[in-house]
Amino acid sequence: MVSENEALRLRRLVFYANDIEKFNQALLAFVRKSNAQAVLLVDKDGHLVARQGFKQSGHDGSSLAALVAGSFASTQQVAKILGEPEFRTLSHQGQTQSINVILVGDRTLQIAVFSSQIKPGMIQVMCAELAKQIEALLVEAGKRIPLDEGAQPLGKEFNQEMKNQLDSLFGNL
Repeated sequence: MVSENEALRLRRLVFYANDIEKFNQALLAFVRKSNAQAVLLVDKDGHLVARQGFKQSGHDGSSLAALVAGSFASTQQVAKILGEPEFRTLSHQGQTQSINVILVGDRTLQIAVFSSQIKPGMIQVMCAELAKQIEALLVEAGKRIPLDEGAQPLGKEFNQEMKNQLDSLFGNL
């Protein structure tokens, strides 16, 4: 049985600057290759992790992330009603723009925004390729020991050593 603290640690997503840089590199390569308008990586709660695109359009990626995450959560309940454990992909096609959402791992959503002129089949193939890359990066990040858990405990003499150092700097106050 897992403790409550361990369960919380397993549920949370912790990314460092190096992780975000890797995500952004993969997302930027995808935008360039696919001619997507934008691609976002968000947690299932709708918090933006990384994004590429929307440079000229003025779209708010944070609002899109939150709304799509809410829509995806609703869709997961539909899956359960239909007897499916989950739906991993969600697509919407409008007159000028389309959106493709893929659940990557258990807690991350990949959201790609395309012109509706691009064929849906092409979008699905390219988004699936990106999802595999992102999944590999998430697995790599998940194997890392969080900084707070890898820290060495302080020695028994730490308090006295610190007091001695402060006394030598500021005198015996």
